[in-house]
Amino acid sequence: MPSWIVRLTFAAWLGVSTIGAGTLMVGHWYTLPKPAADDAQLGSALEALRPAGRDRGWFAVHVLYSSCPCSVRVLDHLFSSERPDDLEEVVLLVEEDDALEARARAAGFAVVVVTPEALAADYRIEAAPMMVVLDPSDRIRYAGGYTERKQGADIRDIATLRTLRDEAARTIELPLFGCAVSFELQSILDPLKLKY
Repeated sequence: MPSWIVRLTFAAWLGVSTIGAGTLMVGHWYTLPKPAADDAQLGSALEALRPAGRDRGWFAVHVLYSSCPCSVRVLDHLFSSERPDDLEEVVLLVEEDDALEARARAAGFAVVVVTPEALAADYRIEAAPMMVVLDPSDRIRYAGGYTERKQGADIRDIATLRTLRDEAARTIELPLFGCAVSFELQSILDPLKLKY
């Protein structure tokens, strides 16, 4: 076999391998986009999720994707942690999953199921897991992730809520690591369709 065929084959293999590995690793290196906290459409969509007939207090929306292992880890944390008594919480679950819905409801969470398209169009959210927190006046005070690093063991939802309530505390901003939910973001992060 001529040496130029061997070199060409090796170069092609190296190129495909590099692109494939880069596609799979991009989700581990880069933070995902978060919606703007001053987005009026997001604010009104989240406000509509508030349980009716109750005094307006602090309100957390947990945006979780049933196909995302990071979201399932956050759900497990939510189900097993002691939740603040004076906090209203809703799980905004992307794509139906009867088992996860049943577990969330059994743990006392209200659950709203949406499609990836509705999440992007109605809430302008393209990635999960994400926590969005509204104060009693329905101002978005936080829209971000749960951990300081990808698949971090320290899920910081309760600490984040405590900091938000302390007016003297500095603003916190955790990066958003997890899975792309919108088809547009999936195609940007994974053009070869290896992950999504």
